[in-house]
Formats: sequence, structure tokens, C-alpha cells
Amino acid sequence: MKLSQCSAFVAVAETESFTRAGLRLGISQSAVSHAVAALEKELGVALLRRERGGVVLTPEGGRALKHARAVTRHAELVALRARDARADDGPLRVATVPTFAAQLLPRLMAELAATGRGSDLTVREADDKQICRWLQAGVVDVGITYSAPPGMITAPLVRETLYALVSRDHPLADARVVPYEQVARLPLIVPAWDPEAAVLRALREAEGGPLFSHHIRDTNTVLCMVGEGLGATILPDTVLPATLPGLRVLRLAPGRSRQLSLSTRAAEGGEGRGRAFAAAAREIAGRRLRELRDSAASQTDVVVGMADRRVLS
Repeated sequence: MKLSQCSAFVAVAETESFTRAGLRLGISQSAVSHAVAALEKELGVALLRRERGGVVLTPEGGRALKHARAVTRHAELVALRARDARADDGPLRVATVPTFAAQLLPRLMAELAATGRGSDLTVREADDKQICRWLQAGVVDVGITYSAPPGMITAPLVRETLYALVSRDHPLADARVVPYEQVARLPLIVPAWDPEAAVLRALREAEGGPLFSHHIRDTNTVLCMVGEGLGATILPDTVLPATLPGLRVLRLAPGRSRQLSLSTRAAEGGEGRGRAFAAAAREIAGRRLRELRDSAASQTDVVVGMADRRVLS
């Protein structure tokens, strides 16, 4: 009995289709059929039966399925432990969304390096969905995201507050508070990676309005375009520099905030170092946010409500 045969049998049983099983496993339908047929021949029983509605388990197949699943899960666990062993000997692999990378990550990396804790650290930047996929696949050990896939150890890190930004000569520039729905109807320049884009898109589609004027990935480009009067934007305070020449930052009504969390894989190899990194991230990020708040308070072009930034311990 081979692992590939058990994997093919489990995939067909769960998808009720040889074709879908092949897509799941990344092999051809004929390869799935041959693997299942070989397993049935070795066991001396029929495991599956083709019917008009799809593929169903035989009584013998139903009894065999739980054992085949145990075999495949054990194999996955062995592979995960092997990856963890390699990861424990190598650098701690961290992936973060752009909001944390903008103002908080550079200070975190610098302080970790200064204390000798950052030499074995590698960092990737990606959107929320990609980081969750990397965590599940074991590509990274730590993920800083807005959500986490099941099976991760997750703790709150930073609560971001969202603000509207317009140019100094915009009709709303003198307002300190602006309704969220009013901003949502303006010509908008939205960062492609930001989850708020999906909320704004849904609101515009529901009202039959136009979508975004521009869809930009780099935050600095977004800020420059808004400063030139090409549109408005909504951004979290974690990406905003202390000074914003040519821009006005407005509170939203009702206020909007969202949680950034730090997730580690619930496996032995990366968990200890992941927790140590999480503790350092909370402490250093909290101090950096307070510095940004104090710096902003002494400027004229400041982020209104910078003191609202909070780090959760």
C-alpha cells in the first residue's frame, strides 16, 4: 500500500469525483483512477462506486476511509515536523501586511538586530490572503495579518484607526469629521492590498456608483496623488508618516478601526521562537507608536487623533 494510493482514495471520497480529486492533488484523472484501482486490487475489495450523481463509497470503502485519512494525516504531520526542524535551524520567517511594514517593522527589526535577536530574521511583505496561505503551507513561521487560518496560534497586536485623507484645497479640507459614506462616494485612490477596498467596492456596487479612480499598490504613491488633488483615500494610521505636507487628515463618522494580529503555526518547531518574536513585537511596536504620536503632536500637518493608536498586550 502506497501513500499516493491512500491520498487518491481520500481525495475521491471527499470530492465525490475523480476529476476534482485530480485537481486537488495536482495529477491527472487517469492517475487518480489507477491509484485507486491499485489500492482496491491490493485490498481485494471495491472501495468506490460510480453513480449518476457522482462517486460514492461502498460499505467497505466507508470503513477503509477513516484509516486512509489517518495515513495521510500522519504523513502530513511527518512533513510538517521535518519543516519545523529545518526552520528551527534556519532564520525565523516573518510575513507582514504593508500597514505594519510601513512605520513599525523597521524599528522592530533595528532593535532586534541591536540586541542580537534579529540576525536570524527574514521578512516578506504580502497581502492578508497570501500570508494566510503561506502560514498554512509552512512557508513562513510568523504572520502579521488581519485574519488567520484555522490551526494558528493568534494574538492581537495593533488596533488601527482609519482616517480619510484629502488635499488641502479639497472642499472637505476644513472639516475635522466626515461621514464614512460621504467619503466612499468621492473619487477614491485605494491601495490594492488594503482590505478596506473590498468594503468600499461593495458599498459602491450596491449604490450603482463608479468604482475607484485609481488602484495603487504603493502607499507613498497614494499619498502623493491625493496631495495633488487626484482623489481622496482612506488609510489606517499605521501607514501615515508624522508629517503630511499638502494633505488634510479627517476623522470618520462613525469611527472605523480594525485589528492587526500576530499568528504563529501551532507546531513545535516554530512556536517558541514565534512567541518570543511576538512579545518583542508588541513591546517595540508600542514604544514606536508612542514616539510617532509625540512627534505628530508637535507638527502642524499632523494626523488628527494620532493618540488613538493602541497596542494590545
